[in-house]
Amino acid sequence: MSSDEPLVTVVMCAYNTRRYVEAAVASVLNQNYQNVELIISDDRSTDGTREWLVENVSKDPRVRMFLQHENVGYVANKNFAISQARGTYVTQCDSDDCIDPDLVAKQIGVTERLSQIKIVACGYHWMDEQGRIIRTVGPAEDTIIYRYDGEAYPFWFPPLLVHRNVYADIGQFTDIFSGIGDDLYWTVRANERYPIYCVRDPLYFFRQTPNSLTKQLNDNRKLISSSLLAELLRQRLETGTDWLEANNLTAIRQYEESLLRNRSFMAEQYRIWAAKTIDVGQWEAVCPMLRRSLLLNPMSVKLLRTFLYYLRSKLVRTPKS
Repeated sequence: MSSDEPLVTVVMCAYNTRRYVEAAVASVLNQNYQNVELIISDDRSTDGTREWLVENVSKDPRVRMFLQHENVGYVANKNFAISQARGTYVTQCDSDDCIDPDLVAKQIGVTERLSQIKIVACGYHWMDEQGRIIRTVGPAEDTIIYRYDGEAYPFWFPPLLVHRNVYADIGQFTDIFSGIGDDLYWTVRANERYPIYCVRDPLYFFRQTPNSLTKQLNDNRKLISSSLLAELLRQRLETGTDWLEANNLTAIRQYEESLLRNRSFMAEQYRIWAAKTIDVGQWEAVCPMLRRSLLLNPMSVKLLRTFLYYLRSKLVRTPKS
């Protein structure tokens, strides 16, 4: 490898992913592109993840490990880890996901061919908990996205290869969405200034697990985060800015309070979260959400269908004694 090839920092935020973290780390350290450093920041794991990392990878010269003294949350942990990066480019691999051996090489190849490109994305595979591919997402051909148009991006956000100057320009991720949508909001803002080259190849493996951030309703603000994000993105499309960028926190609070007061809206959010929880078989968490939805809107036909889905799913998935 040529000595002038840029250093790429891969950021891995770890939290209670002992079952998957070994494969995630291996996929980074086995990249065909050699000039890589791996930053791992463990957010006070309690399932053995931290101990495994310390014992097995902390002494690898390619790895820089940070152990948070208390649980700071996903967004804060991610911002911290990115701030420690030494690479010219920064990308991410979540600790329950994996990356293709050619990911970094193909992305760096784009930047070498097209010097104006500072952000490189790729297609991805969506996996279940056992690693079976559920679906594959990506563009039909390599494409350059010049600006967000309101449609879903054809890529997943962690494997974005981003020049460090972009982070200096756009700033860090916001935690206002409670860990849901911070990456989309950041990417939309970055895409307003920088085109994103998306490699058609599916080079990232996203694993959907019961502990996936989007499945954990550990903060009721997550119920309204998607709606807040949608409103801010609508504002950006129409005006070029939004309440958050303008630091209009009063308007954000008023909008959130209007959602929280809307009984039918909140009932539907609880129902949606219940359905997500059923999908991953977290049975003990389903009934409280369905109950809250019922109390808020007892006439919902969708709620009845979700309850029947819960009964069918539990019957099929629960092993017989």
